[in-house]
Amino acid sequence: MLARHRPDDAVQRAIDRSGPAAQLVPCRPWCRRCRLRPPVALEARFARAGRADTRRVVVITLGAAAFVLLILLIIIGVPIGLSLVAVGIGGLAMVGSLSTAMTQTTLALWSEGTKFVLIAIPFYILMGNLIYHTGIAKNLFRAASYWLGWLPGGLAIAAVFACAGFGAVSGSSTATARTMGAIIIPEMRRYGFGLPLATGVMSSSGTLGILIPPSIIMIFYGLMTETSIGQLFVAGVIPGILIAILFSAIVVVIVRLDPAQGGHTIDMPPLSERLRALAHILPVLGLFGFLLGGLYMGVFTPTEGAVVGVFAVLVMGALQRRLSLAAIRHALADAAFLTTMLFMIIVGGTLFTRFLVQTGFIGALTGWMLSMNLGYAPFIIAVTILYLILGCVLDLFGMLILTVPILFPIATSLGIDPVWFGIYIIIVAEIGLVTPPLGVNVYVIKTVAPDVPLTKIFLGCLPFVAGMLAFITLMAVFPQIALVMVR
Repeated sequence: MLARHRPDDAVQRAIDRSGPAAQLVPCRPWCRRCRLRPPVALEARFARAGRADTRRVVVITLGAAAFVLLILLIIIGVPIGLSLVAVGIGGLAMVGSLSTAMTQTTLALWSEGTKFVLIAIPFYILMGNLIYHTGIAKNLFRAASYWLGWLPGGLAIAAVFACAGFGAVSGSSTATARTMGAIIIPEMRRYGFGLPLATGVMSSSGTLGILIPPSIIMIFYGLMTETSIGQLFVAGVIPGILIAILFSAIVVVIVRLDPAQGGHTIDMPPLSERLRALAHILPVLGLFGFLLGGLYMGVFTPTEGAVVGVFAVLVMGALQRRLSLAAIRHALADAAFLTTMLFMIIVGGTLFTRFLVQTGFIGALTGWMLSMNLGYAPFIIAVTILYLILGCVLDLFGMLILTVPILFPIATSLGIDPVWFGIYIIIVAEIGLVTPPLGVNVYVIKTVAPDVPLTKIFLGCLPFVAGMLAFITLMAVFPQIALVMVR
């Protein structure tokens, strides 16, 4: 202990129980004579009165109250980044002091802002925005519709694979739903598709944007858990492809059961036109293959791949004469706005997690869950139910911020692969994007088709939600679905 004064016996016992780690910050918010952690400080204060158990209850209650407060702030519409920063700083000030909270904030800004891998986020966002603003995304749907439009519900199937292709270069589900929805839904309506199928397939297919690499949410998970982002990217490929195939099969079943939903098939264009349309998307497919291959073989890091991807998209846009200063300006502005928002979430999440750790809330909750001796199957079922419930009121980043610090240590203690666990919870969280009342992707599609009632869009998503639930069950039984390219 680095104290300049001799504590009484009760305080000394509290210090001894805390070990050498309890030598960092004051034992009381106002004490400047010793250097202890805030949890030890509170324990020492209650130990003086012979109330060590009371300390534990009060501290854990404080953490739980902050947890509930954060959820309430997000539900009433306060931006998640601002909510995390406010609750995190306020909590750190309560268990320590305001100066301690400000110091922690400064350290969080520096430690998170200087991480090399964080540079990948703005570049992947910029890459997707350039694809959108240069009009290259339209080529994806045109090529898919030329080759698949003759099938029953062919345009809907083409929409699934067009979203998968755009997701391979955007990394965002909302961007995928917004961009491809604005292109595809008018075409599907022109060909007589039922509105539940048209809007439901677009809302659900937009979720592929966060599963098929590169994925912003995978980078976020990797930063939180120190899991290899490159391995997460590679692990998401096969699940993403399988879900795209599953969605296509669901479309075929819907059209077979209710032909009115499938609209009209389109006449297959001549082979020369189909090949020409395919040639227009080869650069995008080549870029995806180049990024994935480079990550898989270790040629470059995810951050380096993001920079290469932006350069490649700029070259593609210039060669196709679709690149303009206005497109670059809009892409940069959108990327800057979204990057700032995500950086606030990352810093706020760091502060909030540190506060929960210092109160002992995470340790107590994790210890309680471990004491239940949950096996693999009960734990996975509990995680699935938790995410399905949280998905009704929180977005993806909110779910990960609140749950990963608690669930990840338990998952690793059960021997669950960190890469597999990341892919699994991302897929489960995807379901929250298309389920009421939040359903972010549904509201995005609502802006594209404002005359379609929300209830009709949510009903259109139900078959695809059932498909995703079936897929995560299969993935839990056969984990190698996600790990075959990694391990």
